[in-house]
Amino acid sequence: MSKNPEPIILSNNAELEELFEENKSAYQSFKGAYTASVYGNLRLLDEMPCYQLAFSPYRELAAECEMEHFSLRQSLATGRIYLWNLNYGGHAPRLELRPVKLTHLQDLPLMKRYHENWGYELSLKIDKNPRYEI
Repeated sequence: MSKNPEPIILSNNAELEELFEENKSAYQSFKGAYTASVYGNLRLLDEMPCYQLAFSPYRELAAECEMEHFSLRQSLATGRIYLWNLNYGGHAPRLELRPVKLTHLQDLPLMKRYHENWGYELSLKIDKNPRYEI
């Protein structure tokens, strides 16, 4: 399990928008797919800052999807923001990461689809050989 320090709490949409604005350059040259997840490792998870979205509608979305909270991870190498899931399904834990833009996060039906059923949707369409740095 991750030894990451406490999550960084985002309390409103303005703070979320600021996070993406601060990392705008990380997205300008990104050539990966936003519709595919990639595997990471637990060391990477330990290193990635965690942002907990502690405001509506993300609190309610987390409850609907039986999650403790809705959170994002950020790559220290690239600055990109990822949805994430730690998959324990009958094998060693696997970290699944999917890059997201702010517009994806604002699409609540999409976020629900990605996170319901213990992140099943994030486990689909895994790019096992991404051609970009996480």
